[in-house]
Amino acid sequence: MRSFRSYVFSRDTRGGRKIFAVLRRVSRWDVPVIPGIHHLLLAERKFRKAILGPLFGKFYYAPLLRMTCKSVGTGLLLYENMPKTLGSLEITLGNRVTLSGEQVWMSGGAGKTNRFVVGDDTYLGHALQVISGSTVTIGRHVLIANRVVLNGFDGHPLDPIRRAAGEPPDPSGAAPITIGDFVWIGNDATILSGVTVGRGAVVASGAVVTTDVPELTVVAGIPARPIRTIAKPAEWSSEERDPVCDHTARK
Repeated sequence: MRSFRSYVFSRDTRGGRKIFAVLRRVSRWDVPVIPGIHHLLLAERKFRKAILGPLFGKFYYAPLLRMTCKSVGTGLLLYENMPKTLGSLEITLGNRVTLSGEQVWMSGGAGKTNRFVVGDDTYLGHALQVISGSTVTIGRHVLIANRVVLNGFDGHPLDPIRRAAGEPPDPSGAAPITIGDFVWIGNDATILSGVTVGRGAVVASGAVVTTDVPELTVVAGIPARPIRTIAKPAEWSSEERDPVCDHTARK
C-alpha cells in the first residue's frame, strides 16, 4: 500500500499536490517570540550549556573516560560529551588534557590492540577523528582544531576485487602517526598513516599531510607542501626540557 509520505511528496496526483503546497506554506510560518516564555527557554539553554555542561563533564563523563583509559593524568577537562571509543584501543592521556565536543577514537584492524597517546597540556578540538593502525602519538602543548582526522589505518585494500570481497588492507596500510610537541593543526586537516609532524610545526586548515613535516615548518595544500619556516624561539632546547617553563621563568 502506498504510504502517505509517498503520496504527498511524489506530487503525481491533484490531492497530493494540494497537500504538499499546504505543508510547504506551513513550514514557512514564522513563530513569533512570546515574551517571558522564550526568554526563559533561552536562559535555560544558556544555563545548561554554561553551567550544567561543564559539571556533567567533570562529574559524569570524565570518570567514565578514566575507566576506559590505561592511564589519565591530572586536570582532565571535557567541555561536552566523552569521546566515542571503538575497537581495542589502549589510551594514555597526560596531565591537563582538554577535550572539546564530540570525538571518535578508533582502533583499526580486527583482533589487535592499538595505542593512542596524548601528552601534557594538549587541546583536542571538536569532531576529532583518530584511527590508530598501530600507535597514534600526540605530544605536549599541541593544539588540534575542529574536524581534524588522524588516520593511521587504510581500512580497505586498493585492489578493487579484494575490496569488494571485504578483505582487509595490506599490512602497509597501518602505520604510526606522530605529532610532535607544540604542533598546531588547523580545521579540517587530515594526517595520513606513517606521517611524523615535527616539533613546533603548523598544518594549515584543510591540508592533507602525506609525508613527514620538519619541525618549525608551516605546510598547506593537498597534498601538503612547506610554505614557510618559523623562527626558532629563544627557549627552544632539547625535547626533554619544557620550553614553556623556560619562557615563564624569563618573564
